Amino acid sequence: MNPVKSVYSFLAFILLSIGLSFAQTSGTTTKPTATTSTNRQQELYDEYHGITKKPATGAPSATPVTNRGESQPQSTNAGTSRPTVTGTAGRPEKTSSNEYVSNLRIGVRGGVTRVFFTESQPLIDPGIGFVGGVMLNVGAGTFSFQPEVNYARYNLKVPNFGGTKITGAFDQIEVPLFLKIATGTYAGNRFFVNVGPYGSYLASVSVNGKKESIDSGTERFQFGAAAGVGAALKAGPGHVTIEVRGLYQFGDLEAGFTPSTKTVLAQGTIGYSFPLGGGR
Repeated sequence: MNPVKSVYSFLAFILLSIGLSFAQTSGTTTKPTATTSTNRQQELYDEYHGITKKPATGAPSATPVTNRGESQPQSTNAGTSRPTVTGTAGRPEKTSSNEYVSNLRIGVRGGVTRVFFTESQPLIDPGIGFVGGVMLNVGAGTFSFQPEVNYARYNLKVPNFGGTKITGAFDQIEVPLFLKIATGTYAGNRFFVNVGPYGSYLASVSVNGKKESIDSGTERFQFGAAAGVGAALKAGPGHVTIEVRGLYQFGDLEAGFTPSTKTVLAQGTIGYSFPLGGGR
């Protein structure tokens, strides 16, 4: 055999073997082991801690699933309670303990009048009249200031010629300035005492229902002291007031201080007062 041909045949066989080996190596795809290892570790971690992952197409779940007997921690504070919001717009309602108490009240009053004498007056027979007016109360505690403006009529029957009696009446505008002393709170019933000075103006005089002219020498402005006791009963936003009071004249502007009158002007009234500016 020709030596040269033998060498060429051997070289050709070597090159063919190398080419086949290279082609097989290039067609083989090797999967990375690092990724597989990492995913497996994550799966083992999730399984141990009870974490379940849903498929990507579904909505993510925010609530973890508890597994292996593990209990979910609860965020509670022992001994601490949350306030209950019962008011509108997230604001708590006011309770009776912190409810606003108004310092200003207005009211009306009306009732009957009668004249009482400190000494016997056998020829004069007192009759029943009327009174009505408005009042303003300033203050919210035990002590408060209460000015009033009232219109009152007082009736008297006096003897006339022939044994008959005529009915005389005098009307006056009264302005008492009271210091009110009260018990209890405005959330319930109260009992009170009113005491203070008053001034009055003689508005008219009538005989048997017919008005008479007032003598020009008659002093129409008078002053004195007044006192009363009563109760304020809770009703709705305000109070129903019941009071008995008396007015005693000390004098007039012309004669000055002359507390020699023998009459007490008595009044029995019922009224209603309510707070201004909200509250109670």
